[in-house]
Amino acid sequence: MTIYLIRHGEAAQAWDEAPDPGLSETGKEQAIALAKEYLPIVQNNNFQLVSSPLLRAQQTALPFQKAMDLTPIINTNIAEIPSPGVALADRRNWLKALFTKKINELEQPQLDWRNNIIKSVASLEKDTLIFSHFMTINAIIGWITGNDKVVSYYPNYCSITKIVKENGQFTIESLGNELTTIIQ
Repeated sequence: MTIYLIRHGEAAQAWDEAPDPGLSETGKEQAIALAKEYLPIVQNNNFQLVSSPLLRAQQTALPFQKAMDLTPIINTNIAEIPSPGVALADRRNWLKALFTKKINELEQPQLDWRNNIIKSVASLEKDTLIFSHFMTINAIIGWITGNDKVVSYYPNYCSITKIVKENGQFTIESLGNELTTIIQ
């Protein structure tokens, strides 16, 4: 079984400016270009589409949805990392602090989020395109590799990480393009 982890395109607003921004014009162009590149690979192979409930992920899935005539399964477990009690204006600094942490240093809402992501991915039974987020992809990569860091990989907008499940074991076949600059 093949799973593609797809980070959403560039958002119209930063994570500390809006709770659920859609894609910028650049992000929409990125999603279209991504679909043009990957549709020939996945279109005729019975993939399912799974998306985070957040608008930027759903909008990134839209070109695939239209071309493949599929409705994405909305999975709340693969949404971005929860930040309960953190004011919108403080989210960037809160997130930056997570970049240096290890998994065992996360608070319960973030641990539950990570565990639910793992359960969701582990329960997949068919080829899947997952449209999600930077931190979600990191949670999956860390789980597969056994890395105890919260962030160990910096997926760029519309990057695709390919993982394979064979005989119940997950492996990373290829990592997507990484960011050239880090979130400030």
